[in-house]
Amino acid sequence: MTSYSHEIISDDTRLRLHFAVIKDSRFYSPMHWHGHLEIIYPLKGYMTAFINEQKYTLSQHDILIVNPHELHSTRTHGGVDYLLLQIPMEDLSRVLDHASSLHVKEYFPSIIGSTSLQKMRNYLQELCDTYENPHPGYLLHFSSVLYEFLYELYGNHSEVLSPEVKEKEKKNFERMDEILQYIRSHYQENITLHDAASALHVSHEYFCRLFRKHTGQTFLSYLNAVRTMHFHEDLLRTGASITELLQRHGIQNYKVFLRDFKATYGCSPAELRKTL
Repeated sequence: MTSYSHEIISDDTRLRLHFAVIKDSRFYSPMHWHGHLEIIYPLKGYMTAFINEQKYTLSQHDILIVNPHELHSTRTHGGVDYLLLQIPMEDLSRVLDHASSLHVKEYFPSIIGSTSLQKMRNYLQELCDTYENPHPGYLLHFSSVLYEFLYELYGNHSEVLSPEVKEKEKKNFERMDEILQYIRSHYQENITLHDAASALHVSHEYFCRLFRKHTGQTFLSYLNAVRTMHFHEDLLRTGASITELLQRHGIQNYKVFLRDFKATYGCSPAELRKTL
């Protein structure tokens, strides 16, 4: 099971943030978005991510950046230890000029050894070390290192998006958000690709192209992933039977579900429940 060695640090004077070092994590987070800058830094194991029509494989000391309001999905492969840092855009805007117009490069592989990237890796490792070994005044040091990291990130690895690019991204985001909201609202029902396309008043062909382009997977694959994720959450949080949870979350093809569940969480639902 996933264990959280650290939770939330709040610097109310300037930045609110969520910082965590997550150990032995197994998860799949289907395509979604949030209004935070998100940094993922694997410490052990590997994971994959899909952002802006690109798939990335992350291993130890790679850095993944998810810009605010950017559609993305992440999946671990086996148990993974990683650093997770999230900062709301509204807080970034207080300390960074034109933050909403800046776009940071998403992927920094560990094989690239530039001075700037090595600095960022050192800062992230120092954040981990500082919080795992607290001492008097450690939050001051943590905040100092965090600002150094953000300065390096935005100072050397960001670009200003033109109004035209921002408008295009906004339109793509709004259309995909509409699709994902429909699935989130109806995933427990027996919905089909035709149902989803009709609800958005687009053709079957257009829907398929748009969905695969922005998620990297088919509608059915995504729908199954959403159902599996919610099943897993309820398996951990409730005492409902496995049969009841299958029905609750619209899961009808148990063979496919079991394959996906084992691939993500490393065991069957029954085996996981025995550990709770």
